[in-house]
Amino acid sequence: MSDSRKLAVLAALFVIFGCVASDIRRPTKVTTRCCESVSSMIPKKIRDEIISYTHQNALGPCVHAIIFQTKNNGKVCTDPNARWVPKKLKELQKQS
Repeated sequence: MSDSRKLAVLAALFVIFGCVASDIRRPTKVTTRCCESVSSMIPKKIRDEIISYTHQNALGPCVHAIIFQTKNNGKVCTDPNARWVPKKLKELQKQS
């Protein structure tokens, strides 16, 4: 194959690749709301208002956390290893 023919084939491949690549959509920036830090202690008054929870896995910038939903104070990010957390989780599971 001659050099000019190789160059033509290469140019055609670049054009085809360019057409295909332009149709590929890049993901848009997704902002996540997650716990980036946790508390090991929260006031008992707030603990008494907890109505539900979710478990959050660590996936940067998010940290491993238990997110408690309270009646009046919204969401609270807590350390899953805090001493009082397993007891509260059991209480909530019994209520369900």
